[in-house]
Formats: sequence, C-alpha cells, structure tokens
Amino acid sequence: MSLCSPFHRSQSRRTGRSSTTNGDRTTTPVGHASRARRLGRACLETLEDRRFLSFAPAASFPIGPNPQAVATADLNKDGRVDLVTSNPGDNTISVLLGDGGGGFGPAAHFNVHVTAGADQATLAIADFTGDGDLDVVTVQKIYNYGDVSRLPGNGDGTFGQATNIGGGATSAAAGHFNADGNIDLVVSAHDELGYGYLQTFLSDGGGFTYPASHVMPSAGAALALGHIDGDGTLDVLRLMPNGWVVPGNGDGTFFRPYLFYGIEFPTAPGESAVALGDFTGDDNLDAVIASQTVDIHRGHGNGSFDGPTFHTANGAAHTAVATGDFDVDGKLDAVVTDADTGTVSVMLGNGDGTLRFAGAFATGSSPSGVAVGDFNGDGRIDVAATTGGSNTVSVLLNDGNWGPEVPPPPPPLLRIGHAMVTEENVGTADARFTVTLSAASDRDVTFRYATADGTATAGVDYAAASGLVTIPAGQTSATIAVAVHGDRIFESSESFSVLLTEPTDAVIAEGWAFATIVDDEPSISVGDARLTEGNSGVTYATFTVSLSLAYDEPVSVDFATADGTATAGGDYQAAAGTLTFAAGETTKTVRIAVFGDTLIENDEYFSLDLGGPSGNAFIADGRAHGTIANDDFPTPRKRGKNK
Repeated sequence: MSLCSPFHRSQSRRTGRSSTTNGDRTTTPVGHASRARRLGRACLETLEDRRFLSFAPAASFPIGPNPQAVATADLNKDGRVDLVTSNPGDNTISVLLGDGGGGFGPAAHFNVHVTAGADQATLAIADFTGDGDLDVVTVQKIYNYGDVSRLPGNGDGTFGQATNIGGGATSAAAGHFNADGNIDLVVSAHDELGYGYLQTFLSDGGGFTYPASHVMPSAGAALALGHIDGDGTLDVLRLMPNGWVVPGNGDGTFFRPYLFYGIEFPTAPGESAVALGDFTGDDNLDAVIASQTVDIHRGHGNGSFDGPTFHTANGAAHTAVATGDFDVDGKLDAVVTDADTGTVSVMLGNGDGTLRFAGAFATGSSPSGVAVGDFNGDGRIDVAATTGGSNTVSVLLNDGNWGPEVPPPPPPLLRIGHAMVTEENVGTADARFTVTLSAASDRDVTFRYATADGTATAGVDYAAASGLVTIPAGQTSATIAVAVHGDRIFESSESFSVLLTEPTDAVIAEGWAFATIVDDEPSISVGDARLTEGNSGVTYATFTVSLSLAYDEPVSVDFATADGTATAGGDYQAAAGTLTFAAGETTKTVRIAVFGDTLIENDEYFSLDLGGPSGNAFIADGRAHGTIANDDFPTPRKRGKNK
C-alpha cells in the first residue's frame, strides 16, 4: 500500500487519505510496497521520445539499499516537500530534504529497530507525541513477520534513536481512531501460526498505550484508511487477500472486536497495494487496488464495495499505488509502480469509476513504492518512486502537458494456462498449453518456451521441448503442444512444467504452467458377498471382481480367502487362484463354497483378498467380506395351561 500527502487540504476527503494536521502542515501515512517479481520484460520503444509524455525524465537520488516504501512530508518546517524512504537492505530510513524546485539534498540515514535483516518495509508519518515535530513509524518485515519501530522527529529533518513498539506486523498507518486529539497507529499483523489481527496503538500524546486487537480470518498486509461506512469514524480497508472493511467504533476499537471480522468483497489475484478515493464523483470512497491489473472497486458509502473493474497498465507486477489529479481536470487519477518493466504507469480517471492508460514513465530497476506531492511548487502533482534494483528514489516532475494526444495502449499481457492429458497405452498424446494475450496487438508478439521436469521425467514420460512462438498481429492466442509418451505401467499422475521467457511487444503476466499426465491403466476392485448358509450341503458366496475400464490387453490379479469369524474347512472352503480379464472384459466372478449346518450361531464372515496385479493395472479396492447369514434359531417354548 502506498498512501501519500494530499496536495490541497480540500482533497483529503476526495482521495480518502486520513490526514494529520500539525499547525499548517498536513501529512499522510504511506503503506506497503511488495518486492518486484522477476518477470520477462517487453521490448518497448523509448518512452522519452513520445510527444504525449507529461512527466520530465526522472531524476534519481541515491538512498539506502533495497528501498521499498516512500512517503512525502515537510519534515523541517520550511514549507517544502521532503521524502522519506524505508530501506530494509540495511534496516534504515533515508531522509531527503526538498529544495522547493524539484530537487532534493543528499540522503541522511537513520537506523530502525529490528531483530534481524528485513526484506520489505512500510512507513507511517505523523506527530505521534504532540510536540509539533513529525515522527516516523516503520515496519521492517522479515519473512512476513516484522518489527514496528518509532523514530522521534527533531523538527529539522533529523530523527532520534528508534524504539521498538511491537512485533508480528506487516504494515502500519496513522490516523485519529478516538476523540482525544492525538494521532494513533493501526498495524496489520499476524502470529506465527498465520492468524491475522489488527492492532490499534493509541497515542496519549507522549507514547502509545497497549494496543487493542481485532481478530481477522487470515493474515494480510496492505492497509488503507478512510471514512468508508458513513458513520463519521475512521475505518480500515485491509487486503488478505480479498478486501475486508473493518468499521471503527471511534474509541480505538473496531466493530465487535473478536466477534466480527468485517465486510468482505472479492478482489483479483495478486493484489499488492490499495488506496482509497472518490473515482465516481458520488462522495463515496472507492478502492483502487494494484495487482496484475489496476482495479477499481466502487464504494457505496455503507462499507460495501463492488467487484473489480479491470484496467491494464504497463507490465503485470504493480507493487504500489497512489492517487491524485495529475491532469487537473477535477477527476481523480492513479499512479502505480510497474516492477517488471522499470516504469510507473499513470491511469487517468474518467470520473465514472473507470481509468484510461496515459503512459508509462521510466524510473529505474524494480520500482517498489510510490508517493505523490508538489515538489517544485508549480501547483501540479509530481511523483516519487523507490527503485529496489537501483537503490535510488526517482523523482518525476509533472510538466502539465497532458494534451489531446492519446498514448498507445500498454503492451498486452501474456498468460499460459495449465494442461491435462491422458497418457494413452502406446504412442504419444499431446499436452496442449494455451497462451493468451490480454488484448490483440497490431504487431506480431513472440516469446520463447521450454519444458522442465516435475514428477514426470523428460525422455521417459514426455518429450522435452523448447522453441519460439509467434502470435500474429490481431490474434490473441497460441498453442504449445508437448508430446507425452504412452505406456502400460500403472503409476500415479505425474507433471511437468512449461516456462515462458523473452517476450517481444508483450509482458509476461503468468509465465509458468504445469501439465498433469493422467494414467489410463485400469483399476481393479472387488465387491462384498452375502448368502444364507443352509442346513446342509454346499452353497456359494459369489464375489464380483471388476475393472474400471475395458483394456486392450489381458489383465490378471491373484485372489485368496482369509478367515474372519468364519473358519476355513468348517464354515467355508478356502480358495486361491488367479483371475485373468481378457482384452475388453470388465468383470469376473469368484465362487467360494460355504458349508451348511444346523448349529445355532451368529452371522459369520470371511474375506476375499486381491493381490499381485499384472503391471498394467492396480488394485483400488482389494478386500471384500463374505457374510454367512445364520438360518438356525432356537425353537420357542410353548406355553400350556396349568392342570
């Protein structure tokens, strides 16, 4: 999640960000930005040559290693926007003071309090102590389990020693959760067993009180804050992975703690970050979620949201999102990081809950966090993005030239689907993978593929394959066929995978799929039998042995009886042998002789067990019971009259 400073105080309701006012300064927390996934890059023309660009080429400023989240605030009270980044590579934050002209001074670094090396981090900025100086809270996440640190601000852009205020967290955000005038903190957390919860750290103006907790049905990360359900209290929207709205009570707790989870709404797979804002102009907060696409969920003002409306941005690994009116048309827009293409995408709002792609702008390698602010004082909203692969923060100044030109759409997304094939007994059968484009392109799209072993082995179970595939211009799909070898050996289902690489004029969104090879050898099962024993002579218990399907060659299986409560030689005749199903046959019978008697006894049983199947079949149900029902009962005594 990435929530950033509003640019005018009147925008705080429109953007849905929970603003914190300290004198004449307004700051906003910034949340989660996940690590970039390693995906294939599209072959794109140089963005800087396009006439419709409305950001100047990015200026990059060195910061700490592996930066993640970024936030904007006036840290030294000079009226200029400054930047703060979280750097889990060395467990620091970097502070860059703005010069008011779009530039920033060299980064100053401050240690955070963690117990081990982190891999991700989030930020929240506010005056938690009420002394007029902005403080920073950071969550340094270690394998989904992070420490929460508070760094007290000195009011001049520097910070004091960090202290640990909690653990188990994945993200944090600041806002007023009760009516005492102090700025509080909410943390998304979970325990080592994966149970999720929200924690509210209430500020008393000097420190945080013991947190109140609200149990959630699962772990989650990204947070957004806003007045979602219309009751005037601050609420939480949490991704875990679907969206959950957790209403606030206005006293630092959430609605029916420990009993009520919240209001759920469905989201697209792969969601990474969320922000709130009014994208429809109806004064209700909507949610914009960064996932493989950029999705708008219309809000109804009562805590509920619609399902996603999908929009394609550049690439397929959007790790952070922020909002603002970039083209100054009075309609809310969004910007997302494109971690797989080294860009940020601007999505201009149409005012009806839909977005249109307005261009992708180069940043640096693997952008992970994004924030917005007026960095040069020209009244236009600019963008800052951390680049985890370059260890910089890139600043893109808005030149305001959004004009009538419409940029070409972003490259389409490539996705490969899973396959399933029955192996056959002889020869080969094809496992067919379908590769699709999210939209038709006016150019040929090419990519390479290669197979890789799973539980199936190349050369034995399937034929290894690789090559170059072309989806012609105007078309949206192609098929990859991989030959699977047939055999007559019973085995469990096996699998291998196909990996896509080196796309041109497209971006890989889902580049891995597996094929399941389903064995087609028959299974053997035997059913129970029941009979009445009779008073003398022999009767027969008839067991039916079945093949699951007709086979094209003989199948054999051994059988043998075994005592239960019935005894061989006394109650039945022991038997053993081999059954052979001829090609095409699916049933055989086994008859076991049962001896009649006149003994008064309970029902008895014996078993028929299967074993030793031929190599072209397997036993699915190999034991059946033969029940010998007793037909001898005591003669009831007749009652007579007393004489």
